[in-house]
Amino acid sequence: MAILPDFGAATFIPGAPINNPYLPLIPGHVLSYKGDEIDPDTGEVTTERNDLFTTSATFEVRGVSTTVIRDTVYEDDVILEDTFDWYAQDTEGNVWYFGEIVVNYEYDDDGNFIGVNHDGEWSADDPGNQPGWAMKATPEFGTAYYLEFAPGIAEDESILAETGLSVKTPFGQFDDVIKIIDSSALSTGAEFKFYAPGVGLITERALAPDGTTTSQVDLYRQGVVGVPDDDTDDVTPDLAKLREGKEIEDLADVRDLDPADFTGTTKQVTVIGGSTDSADALGAYFVDEATGAFSEARILLADLSDAAGGTSVSVDVPDGQSLCLFLVRGTDEIGVDLEEFTDGGLHLKNLLTGAPASMSDLFAPTVMDEAGNILPIQPLSALGADDGTNLLNPAGSMQAIGLSSKVPGAAGIDIIGFEDRLNTSPDYDGDFNDAIVAVSDAPIASETLGQLVREAGGAKPGAAGGVQPNVAAGDLAADDQDGDLVGDQVEERLDDWLVSDTFQFADTTTYARRTAESGMGGGYLVVAEDWAFSCGERVHEDWLDGTDWIAAADFEVAATGAASPSADGFFFV
Repeated sequence: MAILPDFGAATFIPGAPINNPYLPLIPGHVLSYKGDEIDPDTGEVTTERNDLFTTSATFEVRGVSTTVIRDTVYEDDVILEDTFDWYAQDTEGNVWYFGEIVVNYEYDDDGNFIGVNHDGEWSADDPGNQPGWAMKATPEFGTAYYLEFAPGIAEDESILAETGLSVKTPFGQFDDVIKIIDSSALSTGAEFKFYAPGVGLITERALAPDGTTTSQVDLYRQGVVGVPDDDTDDVTPDLAKLREGKEIEDLADVRDLDPADFTGTTKQVTVIGGSTDSADALGAYFVDEATGAFSEARILLADLSDAAGGTSVSVDVPDGQSLCLFLVRGTDEIGVDLEEFTDGGLHLKNLLTGAPASMSDLFAPTVMDEAGNILPIQPLSALGADDGTNLLNPAGSMQAIGLSSKVPGAAGIDIIGFEDRLNTSPDYDGDFNDAIVAVSDAPIASETLGQLVREAGGAKPGAAGGVQPNVAAGDLAADDQDGDLVGDQVEERLDDWLVSDTFQFADTTTYARRTAESGMGGGYLVVAEDWAFSCGERVHEDWLDGTDWIAAADFEVAATGAASPSADGFFFV
């Protein structure tokens, strides 16, 4: 029989940290877990992951200021469960558990979203309920104790089983690990949980009554969000340098998007590119400049894969408001028809308080429809980033960055590159080219737009930049002729030669750069009067169909008739 910890004898100090060695809950820390779950009836195996985000938010329960932990569970990046858990540590070092808000997302066999339930939700404030120990001050063998006590709802109990273990996980080797067994009178089976000092939970294994393992999850990532930066070295990445699968690093050094740049009576939101294997949508809401409160949201483009480069949507921005764009990932997986919300009807809420979400919130909003029904939509917001973190996004993940361009006429146009995977996802690549949009005060001039679309196209596989060209050693400075000029160095060297959408030759004449497509790939042809070469791709024969150009076998160059490449020109070999 488990004992109920004596809550009346515990003393709590408001704002006291939760620094129990085996359950440190430090604001800003994110622990990510993944593992397989086996259906006991069908034997089907599904892979789930969850992010345990210790927020800086607090919530009062039973007169105690608790720390809010947001625990979000996914299957293939589709949200399954979202909880807000409340913890506090007493002056003896015991960590107490005070309850949770629970949202379980339900889908039918075809993946269509059918609603939510709140099974397992409880609060120590409710009559008959009591807080329990999430972790005792020191590991002690003895009688089991209640972790949570809400009769008929949550009756989990824990007991220390082993200490001094060495446990190897995909994340690393841990020593001095303790093993705690959790069970409940409301369910069968048990859970073996392993905790490492200075980290917390590292492995959890669920067992059926016959002892077979039904699921196991392991820690695979440990991150920190909200680390201050002095903002003195903020940079704006170059649109032309985005590459598929190439991670934008040091996000804390990237200049944050400024809400002041997105005010005005009307904004033109124009798609200029994107490369992703996901079906994504683009949406928008407004942020009140004075209060930070969010307006009703709408979907601008329900399927970006159907939006050709140059597709534009006009958005009227109310006075005193800033336009915030957001991405919705995996629209073909969440089981919701986003076309229903092109005129609005999406409401972003702070689930902890029930108030409309705002810029000052310390965690991502929950999305509801007009009737107040929770939807499985996680908006990946562009605004709200600070020092490589965006608390408006799940687990504080930064999902959008501002980009620069050398295209003439691009001044005054804000270019945004979106990443559609959370940085906690195993599939995150951080290339920020999954959707690329431009925001302007007026429609973008066709010539400028064409150049921006071509520049954004360089981030796609098979386009210019998708394959790195080789550079003739004779065309390099002496210190670059050591054979090590690769990757970024090649890009930087090309930047010295390229003048916006033209190529600079030795005779200082500029020549137009033309886009070419072939059945084998895509790239750019740099065209002179009597010859051309490919920037990023070898010239393919079908590029030259209908012309009198001849492609040399050993050079990325094409010439008209028997003409030879100009002695003044650069070309790749």
